[in-house]
Amino acid sequence: MSDTPAWLKSMEHGGIGESRARAFLLDRFWVLERSVDIHGADYLIQRRLTQTNFLDRDPPRLGIIQVKFIQDAATNVYIKKQYVLSESGSPHEEFFLLVHTGREDEERRFLLSAKEITGCPLGNGESEGLYRLAGKRLITDGEFEVTSKTRALDRIEHALRNADFLKNRKFIGTSQYIKLSPDHIEHDFLLPLENNYGDIQKLFFEEKQRLQHTLFELEEITGAIGKILRTTDPQEAFQIFEEEVRIHIGNGGYGDRIIIGCDAFSDDDFLEVVKDHKRRIAKLKELGLAEPYFDLLKNIEKSVVSEVAKLGAIGKSDIVRVTVEYIPKTLKKPMVTVKRSSRETATPKVKESTAGRHVIYFKPRDWLSYEVRAGKEEAPKRAEEIPSAISAGSWNVRGTFSQEIDRHLLGEEFVSMW
Repeated sequence: MSDTPAWLKSMEHGGIGESRARAFLLDRFWVLERSVDIHGADYLIQRRLTQTNFLDRDPPRLGIIQVKFIQDAATNVYIKKQYVLSESGSPHEEFFLLVHTGREDEERRFLLSAKEITGCPLGNGESEGLYRLAGKRLITDGEFEVTSKTRALDRIEHALRNADFLKNRKFIGTSQYIKLSPDHIEHDFLLPLENNYGDIQKLFFEEKQRLQHTLFELEEITGAIGKILRTTDPQEAFQIFEEEVRIHIGNGGYGDRIIIGCDAFSDDDFLEVVKDHKRRIAKLKELGLAEPYFDLLKNIEKSVVSEVAKLGAIGKSDIVRVTVEYIPKTLKKPMVTVKRSSRETATPKVKESTAGRHVIYFKPRDWLSYEVRAGKEEAPKRAEEIPSAISAGSWNVRGTFSQEIDRHLLGEEFVSMW
């Protein structure tokens, strides 16, 4: 048993957690400290924006980071409900909990959003008004563990962008105008799951843009009607109606109904892709393998590009045999082997696929740009030129392997025919 007094151990843990959190956050954000800890804010963070400041009429939103350090799986984390939820009962977009554990080479960290914290049990009695996060979910089960620092920081930054967007929506009552941005989408849809349709973030943004054109037309009509209702001159009212309202009535001005064009959110295929993305993400989270899954795919893609580059110049008919092995239950410890092959086949071609081992044939030339494949430009010959040349098309590798991983990890019904 440790002879360290409980009060001293608590201070040590607090210092370790806060110093690690600060180092983690400084890679992406400006970190601001408070002289007192209120509202669960150990650190306030700001996106590195140089065009705005706190004296602006619309200052940048700050992220709120609460930091904890836990010793073992028997330790629970308690978070006040008032830190997590707004007065209306919705989770604060900009609140995150960062939990640290382990010493030296055994350091680990876990990240939870306010929405994820609300999934924890709410205590009663002495713990009334406190969410309880069991240490076992973190340390033993590995839930919410940060395995990719970049992906975790991306998630926090995206939340701050969305917080600005949600704040701006409060003004909808006076103006329907919203400055659209591709960032206005839930973070889960930014996770790189392959699909057979397209980039969900880009497609969602385009649908909103189309609908915004309809909104502009509606505002023109309501603006004109408002002018008519405010005027005290009947002749002026008739003139406004003829010039600004009549063109929207019926077909070319005939009939008694206002007609507005609306070509948005009618794509059923896009809707199915969105539903499928949600289903697959939910299944990965249920298995506790979301982070390892994306780490594995990133590792495969990066390793294949690196190994193919080592093989030298890429010929028109060159085929490579890519073998990927990993621990099936955890998706960890991946090994990627790339060899030239004399096998002539249509590629990509799955030769072998079992849980934890996949062998697939590819033609590296297919990853090169259209100009190279069409003979308009020369294929890279020097080893240092090859990685950048084939990286743009390496999504073919990620997509093909993700299909096979999904087949064995999630089940046939979750396989996307990308």
